[in-house]
Amino acid sequence: MKRTYFSTVFVLSAGLLVIGCQKSKGPVVAEVGSEKITLGDIQMRLADAPPAYQHYIASPTGRKEFLNLIIREKVVLTEARRSGLDKEDSFKKEIGRFEQNVQRQLIEYKDNLLVESYLRKLRSKDLAVTDADVQKYFDEHRNLYEHPVELQASHILVETREQAEAILAQLKAGQPFEKLAKENSKDPASAANGGKLPPFRHGTLVPEFENAAFALTNAQLSQPVQTQFGFHIIKKAGSKNLPPRPYADAKEDIRRMLERTKFDQWVKERQAKLKVRIDEPTAALLSATTPPTQEQPQ
Repeated sequence: MKRTYFSTVFVLSAGLLVIGCQKSKGPVVAEVGSEKITLGDIQMRLADAPPAYQHYIASPTGRKEFLNLIIREKVVLTEARRSGLDKEDSFKKEIGRFEQNVQRQLIEYKDNLLVESYLRKLRSKDLAVTDADVQKYFDEHRNLYEHPVELQASHILVETREQAEAILAQLKAGQPFEKLAKENSKDPASAANGGKLPPFRHGTLVPEFENAAFALTNAQLSQPVQTQFGFHIIKKAGSKNLPPRPYADAKEDIRRMLERTKFDQWVKERQAKLKVRIDEPTAALLSATTPPTQEQPQ
């Protein structure tokens, strides 16, 4: 049992190698040739150990064993450098790929952080929804909350109106909806289930889709409905009445819906201002399963 635990900790130590390579100041605890292991190095490694090992490593025996593992690691690292392995093309190539990946992740992290920070700013200003806004919407749509309805529907999502009209013609000719959804729908979650969507109420999906779906009678097919995701053919499966929702229960859902509506409008205005243009032939290449890479395999 102890051997298994020791091996696991050794793997843990190897997994933290990148952290161990960082230079940390402080008193030198051990030396391996020209490599120095400082108190800061060990503390940094201890802090990053998984919680399951923290209690053990906090003991004198655990700390000693952990230090020995770091020394063993430094021994292997020193000999690996002396072997000249880091000068080989295969090693340099792998490091180059890793550096590119790290750089890409850093750019993505910066972009995501910037987006999240700006969205918080938008929510406090441009997208702000006041309690008065929520109350006004509730009063104007009181029937939706005093007599709420839950709808069950299926849909087939495609990229163009022409595709939607062609599928609608097949449905009218007697082709099974579930079969065409599995074969054609660009919504993978519902396509696998024959186009069936989870039950939904007003205010949960995009307005264009909801308005069309709630206007259908049972088993009726819609005409092609355009949303930001593409073109939908909707089939209503059924509906049921739900208990009334008081204002206190509905207000946060209303607030989120109004914020989403404001955000959609904000994006639409900015897209027009920035003159967003899509090259459809190039965009169609996104259906390819293999993404383009800088280096193709030999």
